[in-house]
Amino acid sequence: MQTYAISDQLTRKYLDSFMIRPEYIGSAAADTSAEYFGEVYQSPVMISTLSGMERVHEGGNVLLAQAADLTGTLDWNGVLPVEQGLAILKQGTRAVLSSKPIADMDAVCDMIRTYEQAGAKAFVMDVDFIFDPATGCVRNHPSFGQMATKGEAELKRMSECSSLPIIIKGVLSAHDAVICRDAGVKAIVVSHHMGMIDSAVPPVSVIGEIREAVGNDLVIFADCGIRSGSDAFKALVLGADGVLIGRPLMEPFKDGPEKVAEYLNRITNELRFCMSITGSPDLKHLNRRALVRKDF
Repeated sequence: MQTYAISDQLTRKYLDSFMIRPEYIGSAAADTSAEYFGEVYQSPVMISTLSGMERVHEGGNVLLAQAADLTGTLDWNGVLPVEQGLAILKQGTRAVLSSKPIADMDAVCDMIRTYEQAGAKAFVMDVDFIFDPATGCVRNHPSFGQMATKGEAELKRMSECSSLPIIIKGVLSAHDAVICRDAGVKAIVVSHHMGMIDSAVPPVSVIGEIREAVGNDLVIFADCGIRSGSDAFKALVLGADGVLIGRPLMEPFKDGPEKVAEYLNRITNELRFCMSITGSPDLKHLNRRALVRKDF
């Protein structure tokens, strides 16, 4: 039976296995600004790839994106009707738009070019949506259509059909990360897609091996289980360039984007505190000594 509870528990246990060691002397208030794809943002703490948010608030993803504007962060979106994606870009939001791994690669490339022309900052595809957990077969989804496996050739085609940076979500191994890099992909998201796999490896636990395999050739974003500024700090020290938060934002979004912005700002403030007390002045100079693995 499919459940994300076990995968969530494993991710929580892994994050909690690290303790934070302060180094106060000589420290200063930290700068949380982050640079992605040539633009600077106020925080590496971002909205994850949520879809269908009109189920939470009538304003849907277009309204949710305003929380990113309020926090000065890069907005990420799950799969949306193209007109909704364009509406997000039209309101001036700096956004990442997305597609499921559909079989029709011509349609994927057309979508990428459409979003590029409208001013998107990047395009993400969640390759972990290919197979149906209930059958193990390639999905033919009632809403999204026929899925198809994606290899290096398909990733390369996506990377070469425009100048928009391509991001692949659902990477949990150095093997897949290397293929992404070799295909011209610019970034990956380590994610178990809300625990689609029972007992999935915690996404933050694979960042080190991926970073060792690809160096700085890929931007790495961490998804799943980030619930506090200390969680974000741990993921960043372990090698992530940014973190995504999804499910916890649904409740505050019932009261509008301002409440989501308050939530994100709280996490960023907690992150800044962790950076400041560990002598980590900015994201490029994180104190790697600050994490100590619990052995008791």
